[in-house]
Amino acid sequence: MPRRSDSRSDSRPRGGGRGRSRSPRRSKRDDSRSRGRGRGSRSAGRPGEALSEWGTSGVIVDLKGSGFGFIRPDTGKVNDKDLYFHCTAVNKACPFDELRVNDEVTYEAIRDDRKGHPTAKNVTLKNGGGGSSKRRSSRSDSRRR
Repeated sequence: MPRRSDSRSDSRPRGGGRGRSRSPRRSKRDDSRSRGRGRGSRSAGRPGEALSEWGTSGVIVDLKGSGFGFIRPDTGKVNDKDLYFHCTAVNKACPFDELRVNDEVTYEAIRDDRKGHPTAKNVTLKNGGGGSSKRRSSRSDSRRR
């Protein structure tokens, strides 16, 4: 009795002549890469976008307790957005916890390699900060208990 091959590469239809048509397989990786990630303006994530439009100084407009905030450049919002910064981007001379809303700061605008969006690094208080007697908490009085 002749040996039968177990190879499944045989292209003949099985099961009484009825063949099932199969479309070529596409990998999930190819599908997900071809789709855009779009929310909002596309220009914010373009590699060629000039970071000079973000300037080098501005005012802190928002701080989050989880360790990040937003700076409004002196020239105003860019593409209707403020510049994001993380607590690790703050200069060691003035810790993140000492920053307050409406503080004037200087920074360097760079592109975040991971997300492709502009972000601030080396965020520093313009006037040194720290010892000012007019400093107040950025939280509203209604939130205190």
